[in-house]
Amino acid sequence: MYKSHNTATVHSAYPATNRKLILLVDDDPIFRRITSGYLESQGYDIVEAENGLEGLQKLRVDEPDLIICDLAMPILNGIEFAEEVSLEYPSLPLIVVSATDDMSDVAKALKFGIKDFLPKPMTNFEHLGSAIESTMEDSSDHMSDMRDFSTQWFQVDGGGDMPEDQELHWHLEYLQDNPSAARDLLHALLPEKDTSQGIWKCNYRLLQSTDMMPLVFDYAWLMNGQFVFYLVDASSSDEHGAATTLLVRALFHDYLRNLKCFNADLKDLSTIIEKGIECSECARPVDALFGVADLSEGKVTLLPAGLEGQWANGYLSQHISGGVKLGENCNKNFMTSDLSINGACQISLSKLGSSSFTLDIYHGANA
Repeated sequence: MYKSHNTATVHSAYPATNRKLILLVDDDPIFRRITSGYLESQGYDIVEAENGLEGLQKLRVDEPDLIICDLAMPILNGIEFAEEVSLEYPSLPLIVVSATDDMSDVAKALKFGIKDFLPKPMTNFEHLGSAIESTMEDSSDHMSDMRDFSTQWFQVDGGGDMPEDQELHWHLEYLQDNPSAARDLLHALLPEKDTSQGIWKCNYRLLQSTDMMPLVFDYAWLMNGQFVFYLVDASSSDEHGAATTLLVRALFHDYLRNLKCFNADLKDLSTIIEKGIECSECARPVDALFGVADLSEGKVTLLPAGLEGQWANGYLSQHISGGVKLGENCNKNFMTSDLSINGACQISLSKLGSSSFTLDIYHGANA
């Protein structure tokens, strides 16, 4: 379930006999001094580095429990540093604190497995203390290496279980107050356009206005050959679009990670996400579409949740009615099953004047 986050001051997070060591990598000496002072007051030991290269050198000597780094640094910048850390120390948690206005840089760093991102200037160091405590707790979980950053933000835990009580994690307030940053982050987090497993290939095309909250597509391959995906229209939830989309992302990946069987069930997935929307202060109903391609069977199943589209395989086509939104009991919508891929199929939708989306699923021999 969700863990409640309280941003009240963290007093001596660890006793003196078990003090955790944090590596602080930042080229701003004033920020390092202030941050080190705060963290030491919370019971942490600190080692400092003024750029990414020095950070790597100290990392190999001091063996910290957690890293805090900036993105904009000389010699070896934060993205390069995060990439090196992810390759050499994949289990070592890393938090980015940066003043960058380029959310694509943040998204690149997030893809290297960082556990959290906090913007500068740091107006409330209690947020940093809360993020460190949460990340430290999470790093003791053997599943933590697999957690998506948005799962960390929402603190989803264990099999998609839903919260009895959930407190808005502060990052989402930041995104709600900075819609351009939220929009840029969602654009930057779109996955690779081409993906494959064995003989099967999938690619998508997404055209949309950069001035609006985007359509967001994401997918995952399962070990049994299923290709599971969703599409969310972040613009359909007003100022809550970014937070709702990130919640969908978190619960989607958490559900797949905790599957007790090999097969994804779209109605189970949508039920979990709708419970998350209901329990979250920051999320609202949103237009979406869920799908799973069972490539061993050559079949596609689609569950609309407010987005309508078209399916075709070169011989047959079918309109997919949108029904009610995700968050409004979308399981009462008609789920279309057993759509034959027939070597290749396409799922598409278009929002007049703002966006269009096409997903192609095909056998490699038909490329």
